[in-house]
Amino acid sequence: MKYVRVLAVALAFACWAGIAADAPVRVFKTITQEAAEIVVKAAREAAEKLESPIYKPAKTKMHIHVMGREGTLMAATQAVGAWPGSDDIASRKARTSLGFGFPSRAIGELSRAEMAAKGPLYGIEHSNGGLITFPGGIPLIDTEGNMCGAIGVSGDTVDADEKVALAGAEALKGLRNATVELPGLAESAAVAIAAAARTKAEATDSGLLKDKDGKFKKARMFIRVIGVDGSVLGACGAEDAWKGSDDIAQRKARTAMLFKLPTRVIGELSRPELGAKGPLYGIEISNGNLITFPGGLPLMDEKGNCVGAIGVSGDTVDVDEDVAKAGVEAFKAMLKK
Repeated sequence: MKYVRVLAVALAFACWAGIAADAPVRVFKTITQEAAEIVVKAAREAAEKLESPIYKPAKTKMHIHVMGREGTLMAATQAVGAWPGSDDIASRKARTSLGFGFPSRAIGELSRAEMAAKGPLYGIEHSNGGLITFPGGIPLIDTEGNMCGAIGVSGDTVDADEKVALAGAEALKGLRNATVELPGLAESAAVAIAAAARTKAEATDSGLLKDKDGKFKKARMFIRVIGVDGSVLGACGAEDAWKGSDDIAQRKARTAMLFKLPTRVIGELSRPELGAKGPLYGIEISNGNLITFPGGLPLMDEKGNCVGAIGVSGDTVDVDEDVAKAGVEAFKAMLKK
């Protein structure tokens, strides 16, 4: 069976052989909650001193959001009377800066055809679930030069938003111990995990598909391995796998990563007819829609940190999960080297 792989075949086999996977877990820096609160406080104080160009002589009324490297909200505030719609915009500004490591102003200048840069990124706003590319989003850089999060501000003119965001970012520069280590899956390990799962799939009989003689075919899978921030680091897919399984594999991995649990467990907690009585009934509609049947597994390091996840789809849920488990076992073997 021929597989179309997102990452190079040579690299996959090199990783599986242990050549490139000497360090399966790498370390990122993410802002602490305490530091995030200081950043928000500094930004809020700047907003309270800044006269609104729109509502003179009133002061600006802002929504302020600070995100960590995982893309989750670490601290936030809003002024009474701020535009409710600015809440979403502040969050998207922070996510935009976090996703690309640039101020949202810089990305916006590259997406507008009438600007000096001639818009080479025109339309980028439609990616990543919807970006905001006007000023007000700033990446947060620690004293060692690591991007550890981002701040997004919205509620007035874009220049006023950006001034407030910059005040928050400036406050971080003077802080010591403002970050903590965030373990994350290395790309080489992710490719090796995907390769191990692929090997398992090629050797596993399908629970559904039979040939013309009535014999079960081998499983045909899509496999996705994501990092601690949800980005795809390793992937492969059988050319004749169900195309709809590509999205399902991605969502399984994302679900397992978001809750640091197997998707089977989450699914059992969301179904009232099962023994757990469904306390999480309806969780599937959260987080942009989840997949909560088996086939998604978290990748845990030796200290119990979730550093990534694997999602597999293309056959029965039990076969999917068995293939995903092969990827997990490969990761465990890497950790022991």
